Amino acid sequence: MKLLLNDKEIIHFLVEVFCNDQKFYQFSKIEFLRTDMAINDFVERTQSVKYKPEKDIPKNKKKIHKAIVEDYDEYFNNAKAMIIARKKHYYKLFFENIDRVLTTIGEDVVFDLYQKHKKINFVKSVGFNLNSNSTFVRRKTFVDDNTEDCLIRNTVGNEDLLVTKIDNNYPFWFIDSGYTNFLEPNKKWHRLVRSHLHYGDFFNAPVDRLSNFKIFPKPWRENGEKILVIEPGAFAAKIFHVDMTTWRYNVEAELRKYTDKPIVFREKAPKKQRPKLFHELLNEDYYCVVNINSNAATESIWAGIPVITLDKHITNYVSRNNLSDINNLYRPNLANWLSVLSYSQFTYDELVNGTAGKIVNKYHV
Repeated sequence: MKLLLNDKEIIHFLVEVFCNDQKFYQFSKIEFLRTDMAINDFVERTQSVKYKPEKDIPKNKKKIHKAIVEDYDEYFNNAKAMIIARKKHYYKLFFENIDRVLTTIGEDVVFDLYQKHKKINFVKSVGFNLNSNSTFVRRKTFVDDNTEDCLIRNTVGNEDLLVTKIDNNYPFWFIDSGYTNFLEPNKKWHRLVRSHLHYGDFFNAPVDRLSNFKIFPKPWRENGEKILVIEPGAFAAKIFHVDMTTWRYNVEAELRKYTDKPIVFREKAPKKQRPKLFHELLNEDYYCVVNINSNAATESIWAGIPVITLDKHITNYVSRNNLSDINNLYRPNLANWLSVLSYSQFTYDELVNGTAGKIVNKYHV
C-alpha cells in the first residue's frame, strides 16, 4: 500500500528534524529543578547567620524563589518564542525550495528518516497499522493506474485521484474530519473510511462508545417554516458529478412540486468566513435541512431538525434520501444510529495506535 505524503507533511517533518526543541525543554526542566535545590541550599545556610531572625527565613525563601521563577519564566518564554520563529523560518525556506531540498537530500533518504524517526506521525502511524508493508510516496509525483491501494489524507490536492478511485471502485483508505467536531472546542474527531469519503451503511454497533458524546441530539421538531438547502462545495460537486450552474435551480424546481415553504440556500464558504451553523440551526425556524453529503446533516440531527441526504453519508439511514419526501420526513429513534456514529469517528490516539483501523475492518469493511 502507498502512503501519500503531501509536501506540507514532508516539510513539517524536515522542520522537526532541523529544529529539534526536545533537548531545550529537557534542559529547562533540569535547570528549574537545580534552581529549586539552590534556593533550599541558600536558605539552609542563612539559618546559621546569627543576625538573621528565624522568622524571616521562610519569607526570604519565598522572595528569592519568586524572583528566580520570574527570571526563569522570562528566559523560557523567550527561548520558546525563538524556537517558534526558527521553525517558521525553516518552514518558509523548505516550502520555497522543496523540490531542490528533496533532490539534494534524496526522497528515499527523507522517507527512510521519516519511517525510522521516533516521532509519531499521522500518515505513518495509521498507514503502517493498516499495512505493515506500506511504502511512502510523494503525493505530487504519485502516478499509477489508480488500482493500487493507498492511504489519502484530506481532499485538498487529492480531488482527481479520489474521483477516479470512487467512480471505478478502486481500493483506498481515506482520513478526514469526524462528524461531531461542532460539539468540541478543538478538532477532536477524525474519520477513517474504506474506499469512500463517508460511511453510509448500517450495522449493529455496541453501545460502549456512546459516552464519547458530550451532549445528545434534541427531540425532533414536528414543525418549522423554512427549508435550508446546504450547497455542496466545488469538491463535493466534482465527486458526485453535480453541475453547480444548474443544481440550485433544479433543487428548487423539484421542491416546488411538493411544497410552498420558503427555501434558504447556504453556500459553501471558506471555513474562516463561515458562520457557525449549529447555533443557526438551534435558533432559526427550520423545517428540514437538505444536503448531498455534508456534515451539516449531523448538526441538523443534533438540533432536532429532520434531514434529506441525497448521497452517501453517515446520516443516510436516519434521513430521507429524495426531495419528493419533503412532506414525509423521517424522525426515527436515534439510539442505534448514535452507536454506529460512535463507531465511525476516532480520536488522534485511536488512529495512530491502530484502534481505528481494527474497528473499521471489523464493522465497516
